[in-house]
Amino acid sequence: MNTWFVFALLSVFALAGSELSQKISLTQKKVEISAITNNFFVWTMQGIGGLILALILGVAHFEVDLTRLLFIFIVAGVYFVGGTLFYTSYKANSPSLSIILGSISIVVSTTLGILFLKESVVAAKLIGIALIFVSIFIANFQSSAKFSKYNMYAFLGGITFGIAFTLDKYNVGIMSPAFYVSLMSFSVAIVSFVLKGKHIISEARLLRLYNYYPMVMSALFATFFNFFTFMSYRNGGHVGAVDALNNSSVFLVILFEILILKDRSGLKKKVIASMIVVFAVWILSGVV
Repeated sequence: MNTWFVFALLSVFALAGSELSQKISLTQKKVEISAITNNFFVWTMQGIGGLILALILGVAHFEVDLTRLLFIFIVAGVYFVGGTLFYTSYKANSPSLSIILGSISIVVSTTLGILFLKESVVAAKLIGIALIFVSIFIANFQSSAKFSKYNMYAFLGGITFGIAFTLDKYNVGIMSPAFYVSLMSFSVAIVSFVLKGKHIISEARLLRLYNYYPMVMSALFATFFNFFTFMSYRNGGHVGAVDALNNSSVFLVILFEILILKDRSGLKKKVIASMIVVFAVWILSGVV
């Protein structure tokens, strides 16, 4: 089994834990918290988690030139937009539905990987992309044929994430994955505060200690998710194939929704769509 595939597989489990924690955090009954404020704290905690991981692995270094730092802040801006859009969809959508809709990121990252990272062009990628589109259609199909604004948030967030993942692969080709987790996460938090500082402070004043518990759990899982994903890139994983494998976490999320959130809404559509996603993942995993 390829090393890149092992790291990508580990990232799947970490991503499922992070997404479920995000859903719990964003739908707490005693407080209304926006995706912007929630993500600010999660990214800040991820920055701390990444730094601790980098120190443990002995790869923490701060010799980053100004050009590279500016580029990382551009990546942070992309993540800020993507995270705000995607996690706002959690206000109404179940995590599994948002993940399926957000799997459009696979199409974006695969295309950009081919165009800018010189990744291979093979029939399997085209078939995988087509199957992802089919899964998105099935997940969203309703008799009213309406595409709700929350579905649109997930879809647009997925497109933005596809861009961010491609930029990540470029960066981890020349930086330690663990240290990049920290640097990138802190950068997203800084961008969030610069753009929406007043909004974040106003909501943070209403939070209590227990409100931060799901954020801490999400950040912990997300730190390992990003580290495993970046390690997969470093070991030869194509950005589109790794992204596709990460989206297979939808099966675990559906299971957690049923067991923990007691959510069975649209279960048949979710299972059918996620099976198609996983089949597309299986095809794309053999690309590298």
